[in-house]
Amino acid sequence: MDPVLVTGAFGQIGKRCTEILLSRGRTVIASDLRNDTSAAAAEELAGQGHPGRLITAYADLLDAEEIRAMVTEHKPQAIVHLAGMFSPASYRNPRLARKINVTGTENIVKAAQTLDEAPLLLLASSAAVYGSRNPYKYPELITPQTPPNPIDQYGEDKVLAEGVIRDSGLPYAVLRLAGVISPDGLATADSGHLVLVRSMPRDNRIHTVDARDVALAFANAVDRADSVNGKVLLIAGDESHRHLNRDLEDDMMTALGIGRLGPSASLPGDPDDDRGWSFTGWFDTTESQALLDFQRYTWPETVRLITESQGRLRPVLQVLGPVLRPGMRLALAVQRRIEKRGKYADPWELIGRKFGPDVLAPTDF
Repeated sequence: MDPVLVTGAFGQIGKRCTEILLSRGRTVIASDLRNDTSAAAAEELAGQGHPGRLITAYADLLDAEEIRAMVTEHKPQAIVHLAGMFSPASYRNPRLARKINVTGTENIVKAAQTLDEAPLLLLASSAAVYGSRNPYKYPELITPQTPPNPIDQYGEDKVLAEGVIRDSGLPYAVLRLAGVISPDGLATADSGHLVLVRSMPRDNRIHTVDARDVALAFANAVDRADSVNGKVLLIAGDESHRHLNRDLEDDMMTALGIGRLGPSASLPGDPDDDRGWSFTGWFDTTESQALLDFQRYTWPETVRLITESQGRLRPVLQVLGPVLRPGMRLALAVQRRIEKRGKYADPWELIGRKFGPDVLAPTDF
């Protein structure tokens, strides 16, 4: 079967997508930065005995010649472009993030344009393109026709990258992802993620999706090029994955073993402030599910995966939970007071203070 290039092939979505494609007998050119994590993931995939062929190709998105040489050598039928610099890491270095997310995408496109047979480009975009979504003023579901309105630099990066793909003249599809959940994501959470968690209004709508379902969506899109060409598709879980933010966080805290912190652990959003909310809102996945048939895991099944991944630490946290929960609620309240946060969450004011004004998109973008 014709080869598929997967960028970001050893990340939480990439390695699962690569595994599915290999299981279908595909040749996969798995591209990522070279480090211990990617080397370990490549070794694991190579040892799984799939009928497909794995070709590891370490490459830097910002090295245009390296990208072009890789694409020219392997001549992929499809390119699954997952690589990027995501928030909150992107907030620490917005200029580098712009280069990776936009210039890196341009390098992929330019390389693809040199091939005699144009490959299908599948871009991993994000719910961040929709910016602050006030559920009291805009209660309707987000659709592919909902206009992007990014409020942060990461959402802006994704809008610009979508434009690069759309204007390329190549066959393409843009897959806008809801909040991806996997044990990998929790394992790599750092202080920046905690700022994002603390910033979110407790009544913010958020749509999640199991990383395994996202991987399946991309793999199925590779096999359904004619059906997805030219489309923007929303990739989120079924209706059980639609949450209010406080419920999502408490389900995750329960999976970890600590238990639910309850509504006092976070602030509400301001119903009168359209910029006082965070992404994502809830997605209408009718079209994407019909085309890609990717929704396999309900929210309880995703939570079960997180629970089972915690190992020996979880029983300890369950025992300590009755002590930890009130201590955590008190610590969060004290932190909010120190930060002089008001009645409402006002997430972007906090994020701007913590990371600097460059993380916010222009209001007239």
